[in-house]
Amino acid sequence: MSKITTLLSPVAAGIALAVFAMPSQAAIVDFQDVISGNCASYYSGAVQSGGFNFTGNPVDSNLFVCNAGVIGSNTTAALINANLRSVVTMAQVGGAAFSLNSFFAGGRNPQGYYSLATSIDILGNLVGGGTVSTSVVLDSSSSYAWAQYSLSPSFSNLSSVTFTAQGNGNRPEFLIDDISINAAPVPAPVPEPESYAMLLAGLGLMGFAARRRSRS
Repeated sequence: MSKITTLLSPVAAGIALAVFAMPSQAAIVDFQDVISGNCASYYSGAVQSGGFNFTGNPVDSNLFVCNAGVIGSNTTAALINANLRSVVTMAQVGGAAFSLNSFFAGGRNPQGYYSLATSIDILGNLVGGGTVSTSVVLDSSSSYAWAQYSLSPSFSNLSSVTFTAQGNGNRPEFLIDDISINAAPVPAPVPEPESYAMLLAGLGLMGFAARRRSRS
């Protein structure tokens, strides 16, 4: 019986590790897994990329994924919430917590009724309540200036993040891309107690059969 107990202990430990040992995973959300083009439109106001859901301004949630250089100096496809003040909210599919490390962004050059975005307000909603916030000033050294912006470690354990354009008018817009995150994988379903019981019973039968063979 002691031999069976010795056998089962590593198995049980392995099951626990498989269920609970889920380190965060670093990743870049770059919108290369969605249809782009000369600003492919998502009038439903939702885009899913890299395991994250993105939504736009609740007042006018039109989202567009634009090829490199179509309306900015971005080097690959980028996301924009256009036609009104750019407001982009991201949350992990499945609702797991994540950290926001950095992102690339650039303001859209004002034309027609669009205005110049000079900064982006960033509001992070923390798991369990509370918020963290900051603001970044967009690079205005050239039209459509494209630059990387890094966040402090306080942008961790997030349930969602909202990016809001600020500028000198009521329709400032920005493009966003290459969002660096650390996200916990979506937990696998925990086996029911009955499953553990069946596993242990099966191992017990295997041990019993092995003892019978050794005696014979």
